[in-house]
Amino acid sequence: MVSIEDTLELKSGETILIHGGAGGVAGIAIQLATHIGAKVIATAGAANQAYVRALGAEVVIDYRAQDFTREVANCDAVFDTVGGEVAVRSFAVLRSGGRAAFIASGSSAPPSPRPDVVSLRPNVGRDRPRLERLLALVTAGAVRPPEITLYPLSQAASAHAVSEGRHLRGKLVLKVR
Repeated sequence: MVSIEDTLELKSGETILIHGGAGGVAGIAIQLATHIGAKVIATAGAANQAYVRALGAEVVIDYRAQDFTREVANCDAVFDTVGGEVAVRSFAVLRSGGRAAFIASGSSAPPSPRPDVVSLRPNVGRDRPRLERLLALVTAGAVRPPEITLYPLSQAASAHAVSEGRHLRGKLVLKVR
């Protein structure tokens, strides 16, 4: 939410590419961008394409079979939840004056290789006003919570392995009791 509204300042009518569309954070970002009135393009594996479209993405690129830099151009914004090579290549799809926000690239945004686009690192701290904003969006039906995969605490190692694989749909939750 912070990344879309505060950092990228996404506006109605703009086009945004959201990487990792099936993940919990990206899934909320897709819904919020759609609620704002932006055109949403997302990356996701083949198994998650219908899920990501149901969240509001107009176009879904299978990152395993397609090169997003050949499928997308002139985006106003990019929101990256993947990092690494994906982050670096994301600058190629931005129009002049575009902006990119990165949450998977460490404590700072990767430097922009282009002088005409901005690279941003959102302040992803948690506070009451942001949580209340999210609750209001959920209550209004603009955003729905992500799918949850529940693991008992006794299977924390397995849950951690799934999380490290970075291909989970929605969010992973450990059940303590």
